[in-house]
Amino acid sequence: MKIHTQIVVLAIAFCFLSGICFAEAWRKTGPHSTVKEVGEARKGEVNPLNGFYLESALGNRTLEAEDAATPLKSPNEAFLYSFVLPGAGQFYTGAKRGYLYAAAEVGLLATYFILRNTAANTRDEYRDVVRQHVIFDGPGSFDNWDLVEDFEHATQYENWNHVYDSEETRVRTGKWYWEDARPFKDEEDIAIDFDSRYRLDAFDLRQRANDTFELARTFLGLAILNHVVSAIDARITAKNWNRKQARTNAVEIDVQASAMKSAVLVRKWF
Repeated sequence: MKIHTQIVVLAIAFCFLSGICFAEAWRKTGPHSTVKEVGEARKGEVNPLNGFYLESALGNRTLEAEDAATPLKSPNEAFLYSFVLPGAGQFYTGAKRGYLYAAAEVGLLATYFILRNTAANTRDEYRDVVRQHVIFDGPGSFDNWDLVEDFEHATQYENWNHVYDSEETRVRTGKWYWEDARPFKDEEDIAIDFDSRYRLDAFDLRQRANDTFELARTFLGLAILNHVVSAIDARITAKNWNRKQARTNAVEIDVQASAMKSAVLVRKWF
């Protein structure tokens, strides 16, 4: 008798729950719906037990997979690497364009040193022309000459015969003249309209030296700019690399449950 009572109670409970579920579906489909229409409506519903368990345990979320083999890159380190040595920050993040920055650095610095060495040699040549073709009128030597100012002034047309604005300069350089021009004897000779072939040669060499020095400085500036651009690019590359790694290691878990089945969908970016 006790067993029959339990069976009756379970049957009543089952009917009660079924009635509730049917009434809910019938409410959604309308008061005049048939049993078939109610059944179709129930098909699209989530199983209450399965859906509740899966969505409570997992839900729709994205998980980050720990990957010890691919640690994140430091944007600050990448910046410093490329600022010191262009391309190093790109190598740090695995970007192949680091070779371009490294090649540009080598090319720009090599050009700078070549031009600077050429300019220095040309400057020495014009100074040698001055030493070889300037004659002193009375005591004097090149030992006291300023390597920049006095040798440069010697190539100027207005100074061909020791005409300077400063008495201090006159004392330091002594009296001199270019050897292919006759020595001056009085102030009237200052107005003589003449030019020295040696002075023209020295002046031309000096101009070439100055122009080459200026070009060398331009290439040095480009090398410095290469450091800055490479450093900024390395920082951006490191951030993009970290973002890509975060997306690659991400695992999306999506719960899909229905009346007939329940499933967990896992997505991973590659």
